[in-house]
Amino acid sequence: MEYLMNFGDTNFIGVANAEQYNSFVDQDWEFDALLKHFGEEMRRGNALIFQMTEEGIEHSWKVDVEVNKELVYPDCYRTADGYMEVTGIELYLVDYDCLTMAAQFRQHKVPDKNCRRYHIPIEKGNYRVQVVQYYDVDNDEYTGRSDVDIQLIFKKVSKSTSEHPRADSVFWCTY
Repeated sequence: MEYLMNFGDTNFIGVANAEQYNSFVDQDWEFDALLKHFGEEMRRGNALIFQMTEEGIEHSWKVDVEVNKELVYPDCYRTADGYMEVTGIELYLVDYDCLTMAAQFRQHKVPDKNCRRYHIPIEKGNYRVQVVQYYDVDNDEYTGRSDVDIQLIFKKVSKSTSEHPRADSVFWCTY
């Protein structure tokens, strides 16, 4: 499945289980509190969030999503692995606008209207997620593939995500 995240703030993007993701942080959240919240949701297996740029560069990310494909370790800019639990039948790609509006206002949830179109149909279960970034937006360079910018590979695992080491902070975060 291929997606083009071409609207909204993409300095941070991620994938979230909308059924379980606890969106609200505070009406007047501080950035440090938001990063801590992201880490808590990642630790719970409800989301994986990535900082895509150190320079604040907006980019329309071409995202390739593969489900139940063997994990690979290709030539790439950078890679990360995490675990997520799917409690329904779908996940969503989310951007910084979606995450921050939901963090600030109780009535806003993940996904927002824009991110609903980044719907990932996937079976209920526990997944190891490999994140492969090919495009370095800060240096305008591809490593490995150039037909996609980032790839998410979901591999179903038999054990619950609580039995696997979980990420507890935003991937590639420099703050």
